[in-house]
Amino acid sequence: MSTLPTRRLALPATTLLAALLLSACSDDGSGSVHVAAPAPTGTTATQCAALQAALPQALQGKQRRTVSPASANAAAWGNPAITLRCGVAEPGVMDPTSPSYDPLSTKSHALDVNGLCWVSEDTKGGGYRFTTVKQQAYVEVDVPGAYHGQESPLPAFTGPVLRTDPADESRRFDCS
Repeated sequence: MSTLPTRRLALPATTLLAALLLSACSDDGSGSVHVAAPAPTGTTATQCAALQAALPQALQGKQRRTVSPASANAAAWGNPAITLRCGVAEPGVMDPTSPSYDPLSTKSHALDVNGLCWVSEDTKGGGYRFTTVKQQAYVEVDVPGAYHGQESPLPAFTGPVLRTDPADESRRFDCS
């Protein structure tokens, strides 16, 4: 499997804080992690299953963990767990009917990571949630606050997402 080149991003300070994450944990992260997996259907379910098979076994030195309940739509690495969920709903910051709607990007930031567009939001405990916004299936990555200030895991997901989840040409979003 070839890897995509990683390029350094010149990001505004607020986005840089969201994009930098810890690269190692002291705990090996063995054991099951509870992840509320979505239940997509049709094409989205097929794309999520393909993504699951393409995900790395290790993420920046953190081993993949089992998720509970078992699902083809969720994955986890490390302790505390970085989690991925495939087939989630449109991010609230993009949905005009959501209380989280953020049309002026005051609570969220767009990131282009090697050609894959993500929107980032702060989460409780100083963590971050990153969600793809131009692909056919929304893929969400939650990174706990314990990883604040170090390398981002997003480049490791770029290749698998781009190979298994084509862009939806109807989704217009400025990721610059």
